[in-house]
Formats: sequence, C-alpha cells, structure tokens
Amino acid sequence: MSSILIVDDSKLNVAFMENVLRTAGYEDVQKATSAQEAYQILGIYDNQAPRKAASVDLILLDIVMPEIDGIQACTFIKSLPVYQDLPIIFLTADRVHFKEAFGAGGMDFIEKGGPDYELLARVQSALRLKKEMDSRKAWEEKVQKDLQLAKHLQNSVLTPPLTEPGIQIHSSYFQSSEVSGDMFYWKMFNNRQCGVLLIDVPGSGIAAALISMSIRSLLDGIVGMYRKPKEVCAELNRQMRMLFGKTRRTAYFTAVYVLIDLEKKQLEYFNAGHTPGLLLNSEGPAARLNVTTDPIGMKENTNANTETLEYNDTTRIVLYTNGLISRPGSNPKVVIGELEQYAHSLLDIDNEKFLTKLARLSRNQEDLCIVSVDLDRTAE
Repeated sequence: MSSILIVDDSKLNVAFMENVLRTAGYEDVQKATSAQEAYQILGIYDNQAPRKAASVDLILLDIVMPEIDGIQACTFIKSLPVYQDLPIIFLTADRVHFKEAFGAGGMDFIEKGGPDYELLARVQSALRLKKEMDSRKAWEEKVQKDLQLAKHLQNSVLTPPLTEPGIQIHSSYFQSSEVSGDMFYWKMFNNRQCGVLLIDVPGSGIAAALISMSIRSLLDGIVGMYRKPKEVCAELNRQMRMLFGKTRRTAYFTAVYVLIDLEKKQLEYFNAGHTPGLLLNSEGPAARLNVTTDPIGMKENTNANTETLEYNDTTRIVLYTNGLISRPGSNPKVVIGELEQYAHSLLDIDNEKFLTKLARLSRNQEDLCIVSVDLDRTAE
C-alpha cells in the first residue's frame, strides 16, 4: 500500500487533502506542518541522511512555509541518495515559484483550491511512476548482484601464476565492466612443455564474457588433449562454430597460443587475428608473433597455420589484448612499435614489476589482459 506524506503549515489544508485521499482509498497518509517535522518522518536528523529510506512513496509539499520553505526542503531531500527517486508534488496558490520548484526537483504541482479529481489524478500518476522506478531499481540491484557473482566466478577460473625451473608466468587483468571478454590460460606438461593461451572476445560486458567463459570451460580438455598449436586452433574453431555458429551475428574471438618447449628452446605458435605478441631477448631486437590465421569462429574451416621460433638464455614473451594499444586517432602499428621499444627497455626488471609498468600504458577503459612469460636457460 502506498504511503503519502502531506507537508503544509496550514492544518486546514492538511485536513482537507487527508480527507480527499482517505476517501479515495489511500489509507496510509502521514502529516507534517513544517519541513523539520517532515525531516523527522523521513528519518533525517541533524541534516544527516538515514541509511534506509522511510516508508514514504510520495510527498505533497507546500511551497510557502516559515523557516524552511518547500523549495529549500525539496532541494535538500533530493540531495540525499536514499531519496533521489522520491516523487515530490508541490502545493501552491499561484505559479510564481514554478521555475524554482521544478529546478529543485519537483515532478509536478497542484494548485490549492482545485478540484478533487485533479489532486487524485496527479497523485495516482506520481505513485505509478514511483512504483515503476522501484521495480527498475530492484531489477538493477538484482542484475548488479548477478554481475558481481559472475565477476567472482570469472576471476576464480583465471590460471594462477606459474613458477617452474626455466619458466615463470604472470598476468595483469583488468575488467572494464563487471565481467570481461578477455581470458588467459596456461598448462604445464610433464615433458617440459608449456602451453600458453590468450583470447580476446570483441566488445565487453555480458555477451563477451559468456563467450569467453564458454571457451574457458573447454580449455583443460582441448589443450590437454591436442597440445600442439595447429590442433588446438582447429579444435577451438570447431567448438566455437558448434556453440555459436547459428547466431545471427558471427561470433568469434582473436587468440594467440604458444607451445613452449623448454628442452629444445623453441616455441611454436598460432596467432588468430590477434595483436602481435612480442618475443624479447637481451641479445638482439624483438621478434613479433604476428597473425598466422583467421580469428577463431570467423570461418567454418580455418587454415591453422603456425610459426616456430627459437629463444636464448634470457627471453620474455609478452602477450596482450587490444586494450593495451587502443588509442583513438593513433596508428596501431606506431603504437605497437612504441610498446615494443618500451617493453624491451624493461627486460631487466622482474616479471611482476614489468607487468605493472606495462599496464600503465593503457589509456582507456577497455578490457585489458597482459601475460608475461620469462624463459631463462640458466634457471634449469
């Protein structure tokens, strides 16, 4: 049942409106003859907002009152977060203060002495709006709770850092919204091989996260069973087409997968439409892990081409999503070149500090993921 608060310094006006409202079936009618008394009903003491809003769905507020007038009271009430959506209808004998009243946050007005049906019509309209706003807020709160749970679940499946003789892997992960389309994964095999995968689903938010989480649920099986880049790429594409191939819009993601052989000091990789990874070493210029095939899911059958590179004593592999280099108005090739030079200059610092410095290059609020793999022959 809706609760209405009448605030008017005229007890006669209060009694009249209360009678009209109760006759129309509004049983929960509260009364105040001053702004201070209204504040108490709203749980406002010493100008401090209550933690929880009082059970008031609508305020009928007189403009002309002693000490604190209706416009001042409305401005203050609306400044409190718990009452920002509380509808306030002004009561007035003239239209002199209309501009100020609406500027203060009033949603409507009622002229004193007007017909009963006008009062009831405006009250009904305001209460209907309040009900819709309450429903919207309840839905938004539920969505927010669901998103928080989804964020927790997504973070819980991120692969933890890896430290083994000859290899260390760390990551930096930033979600632009509660959930992200970026995902990383790595798996250490018994024969001194390690597979490292980074994916980037276009867009952000729930749709991108659904795709990345769907793929994440398959990675233990795919990488564990197929291991080699060519086979992993083909199976990822097959699964993507099977899961999302019948959607109206083509669902796809970019990815780079690197299989590192710690015995042979080699890495084999595929790059499916992804930003080029970097292979940094202390003895020469960086090498890039450039695109070798189409994005995953883009085509029914993909040419899973791969490349093989060798590495030396001290090498760092850097994989990153588009959020690191996305700068409006800039040439991506130039930005990647600058990133390569900067990353190479940081080769001597440890992996975690390296990631912190690199993440600071991001100049937007996109999803961001960076994976840094340190390979050191002397550590074996």
